[in-house]
Amino acid sequence: MAAPTTTVEICFDETPVYDGIGFTLDDTTKGVLNNPYYLLDGHLNFTDVSADVQQVTVNRGRSRQLDEYQAGTASIQFYDKTRKYDPLNTASAYYPYVIPRRYVHIKSNSLPVFAGLINNWSLSYEQPQDSYVTASCSDAFALLANQNLSTFIPDVELSGLRITTALNRPEISFTGTSVSVDDGTSTMGAFAVADNEGVLGYLRQVEKSEQGFLFCSNDNTLKFKGRSTVLAQTGGVAFADDGSGTSSYMTLDVETGDDLLFNRIVAQSPAGVAQIVTDATSIATYDTVTLEATDLLNSDTAEVLSIANLLLQTYKTPEVRYTGLTQQLAGLSATNQNKLLGLDLTDLATVTRTYTAGSPASITKYVIVEGITHTITPANHIVQYRFGSLSQVGFILDSGIFGLLDSGAI
Repeated sequence: MAAPTTTVEICFDETPVYDGIGFTLDDTTKGVLNNPYYLLDGHLNFTDVSADVQQVTVNRGRSRQLDEYQAGTASIQFYDKTRKYDPLNTASAYYPYVIPRRYVHIKSNSLPVFAGLINNWSLSYEQPQDSYVTASCSDAFALLANQNLSTFIPDVELSGLRITTALNRPEISFTGTSVSVDDGTSTMGAFAVADNEGVLGYLRQVEKSEQGFLFCSNDNTLKFKGRSTVLAQTGGVAFADDGSGTSSYMTLDVETGDDLLFNRIVAQSPAGVAQIVTDATSIATYDTVTLEATDLLNSDTAEVLSIANLLLQTYKTPEVRYTGLTQQLAGLSATNQNKLLGLDLTDLATVTRTYTAGSPASITKYVIVEGITHTITPANHIVQYRFGSLSQVGFILDSGIFGLLDSGAI
């Protein structure tokens, strides 16, 4: 079996192409408002440059549950003996568009792996006439990181609507990519936003107040998912080393430690005094470990207290976690390659490890995808997934996994 077919496309010239496949009303892809790829007067002209690519590295997501999602990045390495990607070559077919802020798409088996903008072109000349070029790219988070809000007082609204409110502010008017926003569960208060506050930092406050998920997807859609939406999923991919699942794995990382141990939670929003919750049993066993979440935006102290209790339930007891795995996609069928390539941030999966010694003989855990790294060459495609734990979620009404009695998932 061969590695997935990977294509790299770059938009060197942003002149719209009038071929009838621009913005299309009611189309789920071409009809999305603020989508920068399908315009009213045409679409961007992407050029397939895959034949010149030596290696692609993509890194998206975060390392662990309490970290913030970072801007997704990609590095594309070209062998460029003919100087097609040399900005000093005026004879290049791409001149004068070998410049920053060019759109890029990376796909494997036609499925999106990364989309965003090229930030930097780096050239290395080697004697006698070899040339190597690296294009460094980032997704829409990098655009948001450089935009600031003007002072305003928002309405009382659900977390998802607060995300939309901030993105639609006239000083932001975010159009770097398409946007998909859940309603959310928690209500944000009508608290004044400071002048010149960074919009990405503010959106992350909303994310923390919801205990939701703010990230850019593999096709560069800016997504906000409420906590209930993520936990209502059913895991579609099963990793297992006994041949019973979608895919096996090359390596599985397992750890337990105190980096995610917190038995005293201090939570606060401008709505009132700090809400403090503790777990006496955990404190007696592990001593007091405090987690502060004092920059929340929840509308009242009852909501702040519920967030504090949620954090305490999640982190009061350390556990043995499946933190990540790697797999070589070249060893899988095209069908299973596509299932793994379709996994994105916040998706759920199961991981099974079997043992020839000790007890139990097999352990299966539900995990949430926190980070994804692709290392791609013409012959190989290795993907690494970083996982968060779902073992301490508890029973959740209407959840496809955690709302089933006698399922063994809780």
